Amino acid sequence: MDEAAMRDLASTSFPMIHGHDDSEELITKVLELQESLRDMLTRVETVHAEYNKKHAENQMLQQYIANLMNSNAVRGDSGN
Repeated sequence: MDEAAMRDLASTSFPMIHGHDDSEELITKVLELQESLRDMLTRVETVHAEYNKKHAENQMLQQYIANLMNSNAVRGDSGN
């Protein structure tokens, strides 16, 4: 829902309270919360992508270490 539609809805849905129309304040707060939610979702997506990258790097390193250990075992190296 765009801002204009929210304003139209607010003007018909929220009554005047104590002689003061709170619809503008509510709309502003809703829009601020929506923007905050968008920012948080963007951050979650970024962190998820970073996690996937690190996870793939860890798997590659684990495979590399396993290959090194197998290579040493096959040659009979004892590390001395």
